[in-house]
Amino acid sequence: MKRFAANYIFPVTSAPIKNGVIEVDENGQITNIFEQGGNFQEIHSTQFFNGVIVPGFVNTHCHLELSHLKGMKPDKPGIAGFIEAVTNQRKVSDEFIHKCIEDSLKEAYQAGTSAIGDICNTTDTLPHKLESKIEFFNFVELFGIDPAVAQNTFENGIRVLNQFKKHFPKQSSLTPHSTYSLSKPLWNHIHNHLKSEEIKRASIHYGESKAEYEFLESGSGPLYNRYKGSKINFEVPNNLTPAQIVINNIPPHVKLLLIHNTFSQADEIKLLSEQYSNLTLVTCPESNQIIEKTLPKLSKFKDLKVNIAIGTDSLASATSLSMLNQINIILDNFNDIDFETALSWATINGAKALGFNSKLGSIEKGKSPGLVLITNFDFKNMKPTKDSIAQRLI
Repeated sequence: MKRFAANYIFPVTSAPIKNGVIEVDENGQITNIFEQGGNFQEIHSTQFFNGVIVPGFVNTHCHLELSHLKGMKPDKPGIAGFIEAVTNQRKVSDEFIHKCIEDSLKEAYQAGTSAIGDICNTTDTLPHKLESKIEFFNFVELFGIDPAVAQNTFENGIRVLNQFKKHFPKQSSLTPHSTYSLSKPLWNHIHNHLKSEEIKRASIHYGESKAEYEFLESGSGPLYNRYKGSKINFEVPNNLTPAQIVINNIPPHVKLLLIHNTFSQADEIKLLSEQYSNLTLVTCPESNQIIEKTLPKLSKFKDLKVNIAIGTDSLASATSLSMLNQINIILDNFNDIDFETALSWATINGAKALGFNSKLGSIEKGKSPGLVLITNFDFKNMKPTKDSIAQRLI
């Protein structure tokens, strides 16, 4: 039995506990939580920490297989320039790719991440996930706007999915990349698969750029220019919206994660929340700032009472996989969002979105969420500072 104490415990699903103590067994399962009133010396085997203890973070959107692109600098701005840079810089040695994935997972774990919703185009991450203490939901992602390659793309995706299912049978699913990057035949394959598949969970990049709306509505803009310049055969869309694409192609019973929502409006999110009872908006604030130089309308989305979670995105568009960094960006830019709210997005809400909430996401008896210490905490304003560090206790 171990006991951990701090100035405050943030259970997430209940009010913060001043001078709280957490008891865990040898497997890291929580057996008790209580307030001691500061007399920690009277409790046997208690470690006291100056700061706050929170549950392990849930990174709801990441691309671990792109870890080797850390520090990438696209030549062109916006999402089209970013996609082009990823495509051009992806060719490196397998040894380097695997070393970067391994290092990223170790860094994320030590910084308090207990679960990751990971986008997978290959099986590169699979051996590293089997060695990691982090929990994973694997979204095997498909994209391809050329109708002629839809069948091959789908079959390859199924092969990758089956490899993940051997080890993560309940934590792997097929998913579309975005609203603008799939042909109609490929959408049909995914729609039929999601209708029949036991694991009905999907994650789609949504409302990430103005270029997405422009391409779907008028068949023009940076994404059109990229496809045309690459000499890809594709059907030019017209009078479509991202919401229409989602509703037309993803069955309503699917547990749906909308990633980014940088340019999404409250009315379209409201429409989608009425269509999908298990809807989660996932924000990746640092990535949004780097790629599109702006942030989503989180205050308005919060008022809609939809489930909101946080991801880091990949190291191609983030400086680290630190969830605390994402929280601080939100707190720095939204005065009406407090630490408790942002923390719930980074923990229990992500756990619900990925199906891990029975074990992770909050400090409760019977759960094993991992415990994370946040130091240099501003107790006057009850929030972390720019000097705060998140470090794993268990």
